[in-house]
Amino acid sequence: DSAAAAAARVMPWMRVARTAIQGRIERYAAEEIKFNLMAVVRDRRVGLRRKLARLSEAGGGDGDGGAGAAPDEAAHVQAELHAEEEKRRDWSAENERRRHNYLPFCVELLRALAGSGK
Repeated sequence: DSAAAAAARVMPWMRVARTAIQGRIERYAAEEIKFNLMAVVRDRRVGLRRKLARLSEAGGGDGDGGAGAAPDEAAHVQAELHAEEEKRRDWSAENERRRHNYLPFCVELLRALAGSGK
């Protein structure tokens, strides 16, 4: 019994998803320059927060981010968590710009340019 066969029995949706994805790639591959396949992954912040909590508990629960147990490791995890939070803020700003309706601005800009004779 191969691992692939075992996985197919446990997760039949994977066979359906694989077929659908392969079909789309084949349909668009000839005419598209790029194809994007995204994955659903766990939020790294959840795991980092848990790890930080474990370090804090191991340090006696003094609330200093685990400094009693392993200061360097706790500081590293805290830095990773901060980087993830910063990344999320950046993504949020990018998504706002992507979703914003710039059409009224463009129309007014064109009117102003036309009005000034440019």
